[in-house]
Amino acid sequence: MHFEVRAGLLAILAFLVFKLIFSRARKANVPVVGSNAYFGYKTAFKMLTSYKQILVEGHAKYGKSPFQVAGMRAWVVYVGRSLFEDLRKSRDDTLSFQAEINDSMSIEYTMGKSLATNLWHNAIVRKQMTQQLGTAFPFVYDEVCLAFDEEMKVSGDGWKDIHARDVVLQIVCRAANRLFVGAPLCRDPEYTRISRAFTGTVAKAGFFIAIFPKFLKPFVAKYCSGAPAALAGFEPFIFPMIDERRRLQAELGDEWQAKKPFDFLQWLMDLAEGDQQDRRELTKRVIGINFAAIHTSSMTFTHALYWLAARPEFVPALREEVAAAVAEDGWTKAGINKMYKVDSFLKESMRHTGIATAIMGRKAVKSVTLSDGTHIPAGAHVAMNLWSIHHDPEIYPDPEEFDPFRFSRKVEDGESAVKHAFTTASSEFLLWGGGAHVWYFASMMLKSMLAHIVTYYDVKCPDGEGRPANLEFASTVMPNQKATILVRRRRS
Repeated sequence: MHFEVRAGLLAILAFLVFKLIFSRARKANVPVVGSNAYFGYKTAFKMLTSYKQILVEGHAKYGKSPFQVAGMRAWVVYVGRSLFEDLRKSRDDTLSFQAEINDSMSIEYTMGKSLATNLWHNAIVRKQMTQQLGTAFPFVYDEVCLAFDEEMKVSGDGWKDIHARDVVLQIVCRAANRLFVGAPLCRDPEYTRISRAFTGTVAKAGFFIAIFPKFLKPFVAKYCSGAPAALAGFEPFIFPMIDERRRLQAELGDEWQAKKPFDFLQWLMDLAEGDQQDRRELTKRVIGINFAAIHTSSMTFTHALYWLAARPEFVPALREEVAAAVAEDGWTKAGINKMYKVDSFLKESMRHTGIATAIMGRKAVKSVTLSDGTHIPAGAHVAMNLWSIHHDPEIYPDPEEFDPFRFSRKVEDGESAVKHAFTTASSEFLLWGGGAHVWYFASMMLKSMLAHIVTYYDVKCPDGEGRPANLEFASTVMPNQKATILVRRRRS
């Protein structure tokens, strides 16, 4: 390594240490878990590989009371379910969800400043997307059927090894993009490749950029991450679609309204104003929702698929429920809504083996005091101690047991189906950070995928093997990236 490079790296390291010495001083008025040695860095680095263990340690010492741990960027205060409403109702001028996302994922540098500061497309997710899920379902389920056939490539009635994580990621990518950009682009091999790759690229780049001081972030983003190139990779696909739709709109006039595509891109084009109509700005919104939906949905379904393969004794009950719902309502959103056991299976998978050990992160943009008196200084971060809540025996009897019908039994006993639904976030069940509207679509897609696979396929783990072990990095709990399962078409 050249001397200049070594010197530059040492200078950066020195600045980071200097910067974070002072950031460590901004502590909340709650106990510290972990070591203060080396200004908290000993614990901060330990959090990369032992995040769950530190949360368990904090919960064991302080119960449901808040505690704080030194993170790579700042102190993080972990709170229990009694403060759920404080975080859920927090505003962006106090405890900001958007500031937390921008910081942790370096959105300004991975996806662009406009996506970090102007979320006008969220109105489309809340209204057009969520309110038209019934209309969207036939298109999405059509893609689910095609994707399972084409990506699993199961022929005959014999068992076949599949690389579960890769197959699920491709199916989710296709099904989600059927609503985001429509067919045939949603199944274009190169488009789906860059969509899948972008998720990993942004996650890695965002984490890496986040640890650097602000003045170095643009340099790191440009020269040390693949995010800019990954963003540009979408343009040859989305730009021509925008141009063609605008041409057809001008050509067809009033007839365009009845013939225009039914997808997220078109909703963006319809509502964009001023600079928002720029092709690059529209493309970034498509990329952003791809990242939000594909990343979490594919991990969630792979976790559930591993449970399905490892616990085949639960499959008959799922099949019976799906068959009854389809017989009554067909493969429709109404039918999917009646699949309480399918819903419960996914919810229990998320409870037992969720994609994160902490969730609902917020950044204090100014000092704030929570309802229990906990003081959060400006610049500190707050998150829910998800693992301890989802594994609390006071809430969930036998919390370490995977009980797939834990929630559907309550519905059968007369309790509210909405209360126990996969999409309902509460202080006892934290869904992907508190119930963002895009997850209503994701839930519909995942339920249709689980219902489809139990109806048309058998799945199992290889002989002598149990559920593949999870992989944990920082707060993320990833399904095993290399594991295979066995699948075959149902003989019946």
